Amino acid sequence: MPSDTPHHVATTTGRTSNHWVVGTTTGPVKGHPVNRAIAFRGIPYAEQPTGDLRFRRATEKQPWRGVLLAERSGDYCPQWRNPKVGWIGSEHCLWLNVVVPRPPASPARQVFDPTTPRPVVVYLHGGSNIHGSAGEPLLSGEYFAGATDSIYVAVNYRVGILGQLALGNADDLDAERFDSNTGLSDIITAIEWVHANAESFGGDPSRITVMGESSGGAMVTALSATPRVADLVAGFIAQSPAAAMVHTPQTAGRLADTALQILRGSEDGKRPRPEGTGTDLLTASPQGLAWLTEKLNAASWGTTGIAGGFAPVIDDLLPRHPLEPGATLDRPLLIGTSLDEYVLMRWNALSRRALQEQSRGFARGIDEEHAPRVLSALYGDAARRGEAGRFVGDALFTAPSMRLAGQHPSGRAWMYRLDMSTPSLDISGIGATHALDLPILFGRYDSGRGPGALALGGRQRMAATTQVMQARWRRFIHDGDPGWETYPTDYATQLFDGGEKTVADPSRELREAWSSVRLTG
Repeated sequence: MPSDTPHHVATTTGRTSNHWVVGTTTGPVKGHPVNRAIAFRGIPYAEQPTGDLRFRRATEKQPWRGVLLAERSGDYCPQWRNPKVGWIGSEHCLWLNVVVPRPPASPARQVFDPTTPRPVVVYLHGGSNIHGSAGEPLLSGEYFAGATDSIYVAVNYRVGILGQLALGNADDLDAERFDSNTGLSDIITAIEWVHANAESFGGDPSRITVMGESSGGAMVTALSATPRVADLVAGFIAQSPAAAMVHTPQTAGRLADTALQILRGSEDGKRPRPEGTGTDLLTASPQGLAWLTEKLNAASWGTTGIAGGFAPVIDDLLPRHPLEPGATLDRPLLIGTSLDEYVLMRWNALSRRALQEQSRGFARGIDEEHAPRVLSALYGDAARRGEAGRFVGDALFTAPSMRLAGQHPSGRAWMYRLDMSTPSLDISGIGATHALDLPILFGRYDSGRGPGALALGGRQRMAATTQVMQARWRRFIHDGDPGWETYPTDYATQLFDGGEKTVADPSRELREAWSSVRLTG
């Protein structure tokens, strides 16, 4: 398979002695300075999954000619952006961004100090495994890299139909033409590229931490149960991970069959098919596959329990569910959630009664025997809108995180909880909400939840939270230990709210209530 140069970057030939040029196993790349860091954006780490490579696992990138100008992030993977923008992205979406901090006293032309290798953080974006990009401004990485003195690598990987559905499990598709876990294979290939090239950017390949939030956190927890990364990864950071977001082969097969029925069915009049969708997965346009992703995501609600519509699947690459005792690698794990993860569901357009029925159905789909009892006992049967959201958030993020931390192979797991809120978040009733940790940790108050959270003030409290969280993350990234008691020690949890404190078992009632619920599908 010949190598192709992505259209989102240019190349130039000539000498490679320029101080912004770094040599890699796939060719030299030229970066650019930004906010006391050097950024190399849009580096392809695998062959682009087009043509015969569609629905195939990632393949090693063949070297390019000349110097690749790594000036900007690559394309989004095909997805629905919003009603104003519409369908975006292309299949030229396997790329990564590398950000190298520069010490304050470093010469203007010095990219990094090769005598003091830094640890490396590989970051995985969220978006329910159907949306998002490593190129989001929120995830630019230069402030995080500087604060943690690490090399930051944000990975773009396939989402939706193209990366998060095992189509080979469908009844009437040729299984040999459709690989499973294509998105997971993208991430593993990216980690392999980072491991091979860390030293070129002044990094230490023996200290690679994989970090992600929400569905990106779920990909982190899936990786923690993936034997192929055992010799590549030193630690894991999972922020609000949907750790139960893993499909059984049977669930994947049902979803694949449903996807084919939608693709081959008649138009329903809502959000029309993009041009070129057709009825064949192998020839459908990328936008058509993004349309199919949205349709299947809507159709699968309530039918897959806690696993959701798009997720990794148990197969040869991921042999066991990460929540199965003994399934994960014995590597340090930093994991946690926000206090009010999905209370924002109180603003759902559904009526209170409909939201309650939806919550009840969700509970039955998780564990028909035990989850409805938890819903009734701990969340008032979701009679109030906020409690419906709290139940869903605890089911998706909090309970699986506690389960994973509590059964770590050697106990080297640390739990945290973000309790910080702001006046606007308090008034809106959503509190310390899902993804609030991102502007805090990345120092990007201008992106993501940041602007809304600070609309009525609270910047000083957020800045104080940034300072303590970044310091703890830095320690974990460098030493594999954030500096408080491990979770199996009295269920110790670090609470962040302007300052920080360690509390033993702060969510005991929640932990005990969920302990009997089956979370593995």
